Amino acid sequence: MTQRPYSTATYPWPAPARPAATLAPTPALTPAGALFGETLWRVLIIGCALIGYQATGGGTLLALSQLASVAAGIGYAMVTVLTLSAAALRRPEPPTAWLRGLLAVTLLLVMITWFTAMGGGLDETWSLFEHLLTPLAVLVDWLFIGRRQRSARWWYPLSWAGVLLLYLAAYLSADVAVYSFLDPADPIFGAALAGLSTVTLAVGFALVATARARRD
Repeated sequence: MTQRPYSTATYPWPAPARPAATLAPTPALTPAGALFGETLWRVLIIGCALIGYQATGGGTLLALSQLASVAAGIGYAMVTVLTLSAAALRRPEPPTAWLRGLLAVTLLLVMITWFTAMGGGLDETWSLFEHLLTPLAVLVDWLFIGRRQRSARWWYPLSWAGVLLLYLAAYLSADVAVYSFLDPADPIFGAALAGLSTVTLAVGFALVATARARRD
């Protein structure tokens, strides 16, 4: 009887199983009740912004407080329309975090500057809305309304500061005297500009940090 030769064939080691590809989670649809509450809140923001600007009697938009109020009214009207349109189409909340963050940073800068560098008060209707109610309403919107701000990128504050620098360039080129501390001929101009830049970036990064810390 012939003996079969011993087989020297080798077998490869079993390859480890590859993990299944993970897909980015799709943002959930906003419940109807939450959508209704968000809409009412943003209509309130629009109302505060318009009341504040109208109470000035149509002042110049070269003043950041008035420009910010008009921008908040227009910006939150856009946010409301986009959000309701997405809900009607059964789509997730639209990515409006950059715009909302810009409005929040600008209005908070207005409020902080008014109460510190300018020593302003709240005895007039326009001042109450432009320097307190509208900034706080927009801050609440960023902190508690909607979900997409949780995806805010680290560089958003830099871009928000860039937009405000464009405003500053337009303000200086117009040669108006709304803010005495923004006069390039004034010795405190450099310090004022450095302080405003620091506050803008600090507020911007704080907004991004608080948005990312949300767990709901």
